Amino acid sequence: MLRRNVNDESLGIRVHEVNRQRAVDRAIERARHGLKADWLYLTADDICNLRWLLGELWSTKSRDEWEQLHFSKLEYEQVQRLAGIGDRLRRHRTNKMVGLSDALALIADGATSVDMAYIAN
Repeated sequence: MLRRNVNDESLGIRVHEVNRQRAVDRAIERARHGLKADWLYLTADDICNLRWLLGELWSTKSRDEWEQLHFSKLEYEQVQRLAGIGDRLRRHRTNKMVGLSDALALIADGATSVDMAYIAN
């Protein structure tokens, strides 16, 4: 029987990734459930960007902060904005901290007036 060497660091990284993926999956499911039929209007790229963005948010927030976010209350326009923020962060290398704080404001407060200069770029 072949046994791989697994050190504590690689195991910790894997556990972090699994926990992040589970949290993102739950958040996506809650958003999908809240949007109902409007979810079908999102493209595969929108969902991919949303998943990536939520993973980044999960990594920067404490568990308590993450649990306070209500993904099921997001509206279609908010989800589109979040996907757009994720796209700009991934592809255009815009300021990550500004993007994540704008995304958090959209989710936490239902803000419709996040930094419009950032979103327009």
